Amino acid sequence: MPPTRRGPRPRRGSTPADADDSVPASAADLLALAGTLIPAAGTTALRAPPQLKQLVHSLPASHPLLLSLPQALALALAPPSETASASDPDAPPPPTPRAPAVLLHLLLTHPSHPPRWDDLIRPLELLHGRLALLATADPPLAALAAACFELAWRADAPGRDALVAQTLPYLVALALTSGSSARPVLRRLLALRDALPLLDYDDDQSISDFKMLLLRCFVSPLFLKAEEGRKFLALVLGVSEGISREGLELVRAQVGITGAKRAAVVAYGEVVFRAWKDGGWVRTEVGEAFLQGMVEAAVHAGNKEVAKAARKIIWAFVEQRAVAGVEKLVFRLAEPVLFRSLQVANSNVRHNALHLLLDLFPLEDPDVTKDVNDPLIEKQFFLIDKLLMDDYPEIRTVAVEGICRILNQYWEIVPAPTISKFLSKIVDDMSKDSCNEVRLSTLNGLKYLLDNPQSHEILKVLLPRLSDMISDTALSVRAAAVDLLLAVRDLRSFQYNKVVGLGTLLSSLANDHPRIAQKITKLLIPSYFPSKLNPKEACARCIALIKRSPTAGARFCEFAMSEGSSPRSIVELVKFSITLALSRTGLNSDQIDGLVIASVNLIKSLSEERSGLATLREFFANAKLRLVLQTVVSEGARAAILSIVPVILPDDLSVLHEECMDIVVNATRISKQEECQEAALAAHKLIFLSGWSDELFEALTNILQSKASDFAEFYGLEPPPCPVASSRRKKGKSLKKTPARDHVVGKGSSKSKASNEELAVAAGAAWQINEIVKAEDLRDAFLQSSYSEIAFSALKVISQVYVEQCLYLDSLDLAPVLAYLSLATYNTLPDVDTGSCSESSIANQSLDHLLNCFDKLLTAPVKNPPKSKASRSKDQQKGASEGNTVKGTVNVIMLGTSILKFIVDTTVKLVNDDKIRCLKFASSYTKYAVSSIKKHQAQNSSSKGDDLKDALVLIRSSSTYAAKIIHLVLSSSTESSIPPEEAFFLANDLLDLVPSVESFVGSRFALSIVSALKQWLPVLILGLVCRWLIGPQNEMAANCHFGDSCLPLWVTAVAKNELLDGKDPGQDNQSEQVAEGEDSPSCRKLAEMMVVLLKKGSPRILDCVGGVLLSTLKLMLQRSEYDIVLGITRFVCARLLGDNTSALEKLQLTHDSLRDNFFEIDRYVREELVDDDDSRQLLESTKALIRPVLPEI
Repeated sequence: MPPTRRGPRPRRGSTPADADDSVPASAADLLALAGTLIPAAGTTALRAPPQLKQLVHSLPASHPLLLSLPQALALALAPPSETASASDPDAPPPPTPRAPAVLLHLLLTHPSHPPRWDDLIRPLELLHGRLALLATADPPLAALAAACFELAWRADAPGRDALVAQTLPYLVALALTSGSSARPVLRRLLALRDALPLLDYDDDQSISDFKMLLLRCFVSPLFLKAEEGRKFLALVLGVSEGISREGLELVRAQVGITGAKRAAVVAYGEVVFRAWKDGGWVRTEVGEAFLQGMVEAAVHAGNKEVAKAARKIIWAFVEQRAVAGVEKLVFRLAEPVLFRSLQVANSNVRHNALHLLLDLFPLEDPDVTKDVNDPLIEKQFFLIDKLLMDDYPEIRTVAVEGICRILNQYWEIVPAPTISKFLSKIVDDMSKDSCNEVRLSTLNGLKYLLDNPQSHEILKVLLPRLSDMISDTALSVRAAAVDLLLAVRDLRSFQYNKVVGLGTLLSSLANDHPRIAQKITKLLIPSYFPSKLNPKEACARCIALIKRSPTAGARFCEFAMSEGSSPRSIVELVKFSITLALSRTGLNSDQIDGLVIASVNLIKSLSEERSGLATLREFFANAKLRLVLQTVVSEGARAAILSIVPVILPDDLSVLHEECMDIVVNATRISKQEECQEAALAAHKLIFLSGWSDELFEALTNILQSKASDFAEFYGLEPPPCPVASSRRKKGKSLKKTPARDHVVGKGSSKSKASNEELAVAAGAAWQINEIVKAEDLRDAFLQSSYSEIAFSALKVISQVYVEQCLYLDSLDLAPVLAYLSLATYNTLPDVDTGSCSESSIANQSLDHLLNCFDKLLTAPVKNPPKSKASRSKDQQKGASEGNTVKGTVNVIMLGTSILKFIVDTTVKLVNDDKIRCLKFASSYTKYAVSSIKKHQAQNSSSKGDDLKDALVLIRSSSTYAAKIIHLVLSSSTESSIPPEEAFFLANDLLDLVPSVESFVGSRFALSIVSALKQWLPVLILGLVCRWLIGPQNEMAANCHFGDSCLPLWVTAVAKNELLDGKDPGQDNQSEQVAEGEDSPSCRKLAEMMVVLLKKGSPRILDCVGGVLLSTLKLMLQRSEYDIVLGITRFVCARLLGDNTSALEKLQLTHDSLRDNFFEIDRYVREELVDDDDSRQLLESTKALIRPVLPEI
C-alpha cells in the first residue's frame, strides 16, 4: 500500500475527523499496517515507527479500534493449535510477534489515558509465555516485552503475578552478560524485588535453571561492585532455605580462596549483614552456622589472607554494633573460641586470634551488667599484655599497634594504671625489640595515639625516651621516627626538639639516607627557613644552621625547595651565602665549604626556574665563580662548584679551564679518595663541554708516558714507543706544564721513596683514563685522538710493573690494570689471516700479555732492583727480603680476580688458543690461591687475620668467574671442536676449593663457597664430563683421566664421607683407615647438590660422571687406598644409582666400569695382593656393593 500524503497535524485532544480515512477500519487492519511498518528482524533496539505511534496515541480512549485491539493482540499472540499444525504440515510458520508487541507497548505507554489492565493482561500473559524463546531468537523483541512486563508490575496491575516467572530469569541473565553496562539492568532487577518470593523454589524441576542463575550472581563482580547488585544478593539469600544455604556456601568458598580481592570480601560482608538484618533465612541456624564458620576461619585458618578475609566478613557486623541484636550475636559466636585460641601453642592461631580480638574489642555481653563485664574486659587486657612479650615477632607487632588503637578509641574506659603500664612497656621494651617490624609498630602506634588529645600529657614524658630511634639500623624505623616528630610538631602542646635533640637531628640530616634527610628538612624548615618571615631574616636563620653544622646545612638546602620554599627566597639565600663565603668573616674552612655546597644544592633545585637562574647568572658574572673556587678548601666543594658551571655560565664554560686542569693533574696522586674522584670527574665533564678535551688527554698521557719510561728504565723493561707531541692549543689560552719529570726515578735521582710515590701518580692517571673510557662522549673523543695509542702503550708497561711487583706492595691499586684492559677492549683491531678468517683484537693481545706477566709472578716472582738504586728505601728492602707476605698474597689474589672478571665480562670473542690459555690461567690462579692460604694459615695476628679474610672473600668471587670461563668454553664447543681437557682440570680445581678451604679455615667459610658455586654447579659437572659427552665414543676412555696425578681432593672427601655414613655403630674397629676419615660438612653439602642435579638431568651426563669417578679405582688399588675405593663405589652405587638399578641398562659407561673394577678387585682378593685382613674386608665390602647392581656377575 503506497504511503498517503499526510495533512496538518490535529491539535492534541481533538478528534481527527479529517483523518478518518487514514485510520484502519479494524484491529486486524491495524495489525497488518504495523506488520508492514515494523522490520521483521534486526539487532537494534525495537521501537515503534513514528507514524504508527502517532496513529495509536492520537485515538481517544473510546475509539472502537482501541477497544477491540487487546482482543486482536491476544489472538495474534496465541500459540497455534497442535491440531491445526498436524492437519496442515505445509502451513507457513506463525507470524513474528513483533507487531503485536509494539502495539501492546504503545497501549501501555498511551500519554492521555491509563491502560485498561483487565483487557491487556491476557495478551501480556501470552507474550510472557514466549519470553524465554524470544531471548535467544529475537533479543530486541525480548527487551521490549520485558519492558512491558515491568510497566505492568510497577503499575500494580491486576494479575501481574503471572508476569514474573520469565521476566526475573531474563533480567538476571541480562545483568550477568551486560558487562560494564550492567548497572541500569540491576536497577530494573531491584525494582522487581517484591516478585522474588512469588516463585516456588521447592519445585526443583521448574526452578533449577533460575536457581543456577541466582547462584552465579554471587560470584559475579558486576553484582558485587554495584550497590543495587549487593542489595539484590541480600534479597536472594532470604527467598528460601536452600538458596540461602547454597549462596552462603559460595560466599564461604570465595572467602577461602587465597588472593581474594579485598573489595569483593567487603562486599560479601555487606551482603550477609543486609540479609541478616532483613530477618530472612540468614538470621536462622543457616546464617549462624555460616558466621560461626567465619569465626573459626578467622582464628584457625592456616593462610593469613584467608583469616583476614574471614575477619572482613565479621567486621561487617562489628561496625554495625548499634543495630539491635548484633552485639549479642558477635559475643555468642566469638567468646567460646577467642579466649582459648589466644593461649594455644600454635603461633599462627595466636596471631589470628589477636587480630580478631582487636577487631571485636571491647567484647562484652550486652545482656549482663557492668559488674559482670568488667572482669571480661580485664581478661582481654591481660591477654593482650601477655602477647606483647610473645616469642613470635608478628604477634608482638600486632599487639603494639592494637594497644595504641584501643587506647586511641577507648581512652575513657581504660583504667589509668592500665594505660600507664601499656605505654611504659611499649616505650621502654618494644622500642628496643630485636625485630625491625616491632620497633616500627611502636612508632606507628604512638603516632596514631597522638590523634587523641587525652594522651598528650603522658606522651610528653614518654616520647623523649625514643630519641635513639632516629639512629636505628633500619631505614623504615628511622623514617617512622621522623614521621612521629612531624606529627608532634603540628601539636601546640609539644616541642619536637624535646623529643629528639637538635644535634641528633642535624647528624642524621647530614649523614642519613636522602629519604630521611628530606623528612628532617620538612621538620626543620618552619624554624630555619620560614616562608612567613621576610627573606633577610629567613636567610639569616638558614645561615645560622649552616654555621652550626655545615654538612647538615648543605643537605638542608638540597631539599628546601621541594619542601615548599619559594624560588625567590632560594635565590636570595644563594646570594647571601656566596657573599658571606667570599668575605670569610668569622668563618672557618668547613663553614665556607658548607656555604658553597649549600648554594650549589640550591642552584641545582632551581634548574627549571628560568627567572631565578637569570638573576644568578648576573650575580656570578665577572669571574666571581672563579673567586668562589679559589675560596673553598675541600675537594667536595670544588666538585660541587664545577658541576654547576654549565647551569650558571653556559656561554663561558672555559672560565675555569686552568683550575680544572690543576684538579686533573693533582688528582693523579690521590686516586682512592672519593671526593677527589668527584672533583676530577666534574673537571673532565667541564673540560669536554668547553672543547678542551685534547688538553685533558695530553696531560694524562704525558704523565703515563713519563712514568712508563721511568719504570722501564728502573725495572729493565722495554720502554713504550710513541713519544708525546704537544697538541695545538686554542688561541688565548695557556696550559701549565705538567710537572711529570719532577718525580722521575732514574739515574742520578736522589729521591728516597720515589717508587711508592711514582706508582701512586701512575695509578691516579690510569684511574682517570679508565673513567674517560667509561664515559661514552669522552671515550669517543679519546679513541679518535692520537693519545689513545700512546696511553695504551704506557699502560702496558705500567700494568706489567704492577703485576710483577704486586707481592712487594703494601697496597695494590688496580687502576692501571683496569685502564689497560678497558682501553684494550675498545681498541679492537681486525686481523685477517691468509687461508682463514679469524678475529683477533688488542684485547686478546693485552690479555695474553697480562697472563704472561702473571705466570712469571707465580712461577718466579720478580726481584726488586738491587740496593744500589737510589730509589730503594730501607722499608722497601725489608719488605723485599720478607718476600711473599700475607699482604702480597692478597694483592696477587686481588689481581687475579680482576683479570678473571675481565675475561668473563669482555665481549671479545676468544679463539681456541685463548680458551686454553684462559683455562690454564684460571687453574693455576686457583691452585696458587689455595696454596697461599695454606701457607699463611698459621699466622694469627689480627692484621694478617683480616688480610686472610679479604683473600677468602676474593677467592669466593673469583671461583664464580672461573666457572663462567668454563661455561664460555663449553657453550662455544661443537662436535668438530671438542672442549680442551683444561676445562676438566679447572672444574676439578674449583671443586677442590671446598675441601681445601674447609681444612684451612673451617667449614663455615667453605659452605659460603659452596653457596657461591651452587648456581654454577651444572657447569662444573659438564666440565668434568665435557670430553666424554662431545667427541667420538671410542675415545672416551682416553679423553679424560687422572693418570698418575693425585686424586682430586673433592673426590677423596666425598669418598671419606661415604665411609662415615656407611659405617655401622658396632664396627668402630673395622679399619684404621676408616677411622682416620674426618667428616666434611661442606663436601657433604656439595655432593648432595650434585646428586640432586644428576638425578634430575640427562642419564647420559649421569653415566659420564659415574664413569669419571669409577676410572679412579684402579689407580687407588695400585696405591693400596682401599678405603677410597670403597667410598667412591658406595657413592656411585648408593647415591647416584640408588634403588633404581634397572636404570643401569641405559648407563653403559658406568655399567662397564663397575664390571671391570669388580673383576680387578676380585683379582686382588683372590691372588692375595692385599696385605692385611682389614684391607681385604674393605674390598669384600666393595664387591658386595657392586653385586646387587650387576646381577649377571
